[in-house]
Amino acid sequence: MPLFELLEDDEPFSPEESLPRRSLSAAALRDSVRTELMRLLNTRRGQVRRRRPLDVLCYGLPDWTARYAARAGDRTAIERDVVEAILAFETRLERPHAAVELDPEAHWRLRIRIAGQLRSGSVHWPVAYVVQLVDGQPIGVVDERVA
Repeated sequence: MPLFELLEDDEPFSPEESLPRRSLSAAALRDSVRTELMRLLNTRRGQVRRRRPLDVLCYGLPDWTARYAARAGDRTAIERDVVEAILAFETRLERPHAAVELDPEAHWRLRIRIAGQLRSGSVHWPVAYVVQLVDGQPIGVVDERVA
């Protein structure tokens, strides 16, 4: 379970606390990973001065405001940043791959497709999420339901 989900309290004023969930169904796991991807992709981290493994102080992604969506090199850098963050902070999504595409209706907007395999114990299955970057709004992540 991700830390944020362990800290959630759906009924904070209830005297009887529910037991923490130790395992999730396949659908609940997909939703949990989608929620964590939204948190991760909506968080910006500061500059990392030297190359080092990402840790909790470097949670999130670098600021993309200086990137230009129509430039292939910038899209590649964004893909690399997304995969690096997933490998560090969402380990339930194995072998992640990010593909950045231009929105055909507005070339300054990006769409990111994140694919990989979800792992639950010894079971693995393919998944894909589509990330839509909307002007000035929080990033939304949609589950493509590949599996």
